[in-house]
Amino acid sequence: MIKLGKVWLVGAGPGDPGLFTRKGREVLAKADVILYDRLVNPGILLAARPGVLWIDAGKTPRGKRMEQGEIHRNLIRYARKGMRVVRCKGGDPFVFGRGGEEAEALWKAKIPFEVVSGVTAGIAAPAYAGIPVTQRGVSTELSFRLGSRAEGSVHGKTLVGYMSVEVLEEFLQAARDRGFSSQTPAAIVQQGTTHCQKVVIGTVRNLAALAKKSQIRPPAVAVVGDVVNLRKNLQWWEKGKLAGKRIVLTGSEQLGQGWRESLEEHGAEVWEIPMGTIEAIPTQPSWRAKIRRANWLVFTSAAAARLFPAIVGDWRLLGGCKFASVGKMNAKVLSSIGIEADWIGRGPGSRELAEGWPKWATGKVLHLTGSAGDGSFVQRLRKKGVQAERLIVYRNTANRSIQRPVQEALRREGADWVVFASGSAAVRFRKVMPKGVGKMKVLAIGPATARTAKSVGWRVKSIATEPSAMGVLRAILKAP
Repeated sequence: MIKLGKVWLVGAGPGDPGLFTRKGREVLAKADVILYDRLVNPGILLAARPGVLWIDAGKTPRGKRMEQGEIHRNLIRYARKGMRVVRCKGGDPFVFGRGGEEAEALWKAKIPFEVVSGVTAGIAAPAYAGIPVTQRGVSTELSFRLGSRAEGSVHGKTLVGYMSVEVLEEFLQAARDRGFSSQTPAAIVQQGTTHCQKVVIGTVRNLAALAKKSQIRPPAVAVVGDVVNLRKNLQWWEKGKLAGKRIVLTGSEQLGQGWRESLEEHGAEVWEIPMGTIEAIPTQPSWRAKIRRANWLVFTSAAAARLFPAIVGDWRLLGGCKFASVGKMNAKVLSSIGIEADWIGRGPGSRELAEGWPKWATGKVLHLTGSAGDGSFVQRLRKKGVQAERLIVYRNTANRSIQRPVQEALRREGADWVVFASGSAAVRFRKVMPKGVGKMKVLAIGPATARTAKSVGWRVKSIATEPSAMGVLRAILKAP
């Protein structure tokens, strides 16, 4: 007998991946089947594991739609097959998300379910526009309504309308009927909290015309009330140097530590799509013998540096061995494990390290690296007469696919920047996105990566001088 599965009704928040809850991310990572809406930022779906079954359950105005009954049937069908099913919805599943209806259907079918709440757009979108929906002395009551279905109000309140673009005029008329005057401040926020956020400010009288002129498109949230005036002083999101920019990071988690946080701090929407996974190779007995014989141990990647303590085991093996690092950031990683580099190359890549190898650094050189390297560093040293050997201590495994909704979104909307930290990432990303991803600018880490990226058709706009969060940030901000 097949064990009954379970359904999670998950709120994906208003759009900013940073507002997606930790619990939601954990649930998404374990799902066998995911039914997702068009209001879910595809960047959030990157948390899903490979091989998941994707079902587009979205509804578009006057466009394609999956009827609610069919959604119910899908949830029940796959749960009865023993699968872990996630219904991923924009905002919160119980705030105009029909999550209550889905929960009732699951209850009637005796399917176990769980609700994972999300941040609702009616609060978050105005907040990102600098509009608090309540404010002491300005608004002490808040009403949420769906589209034009608004009724009864007085001054000192805030009215928030979901899904209001198609019926904005009716919604504003309903606001008048509730007691708001034609001169009451009003705003509409398109795709709030995302890189596509767009804000139009007006009054109840003219907001519909202004929204049409500005070509506001769904999804959007409308706000009516004196709190809209607070935006003049409280708008904050737009002030970020990278606000409105979507940036794709293709490096492994080990390589790009801190990069996402640094970019998000300046307002960017960041999608992490690693093109490789770092997997440590079990330590071989011969490795320690090679380390014992080496005069120099060379590190050109943070991954090798972080794996080194487990590899060496007994630190007494190092004896009088010296250490070389490809650059300052890599040297910091070495320092974090208790090793101070005796020589730091100017970087950013192994080619520059080999070209600048000092004459006084004599003896046997052991280069600890990953499987994706081509051995060119060792070859260049040998041409200089240096005894050099390569030791592969980890595998760099290619990620051969990207989640389908993410691919579709990149082809449809593109991104502002894609960051390649290695030539292999540039090659692999081209393979999984052969039809292009819009007019993205490419940032390469170092000239070697830039050359490889150009060779497979990427147009490199900027080159970072060091593989670090600050190096990436500076290169993007300085780019024309």
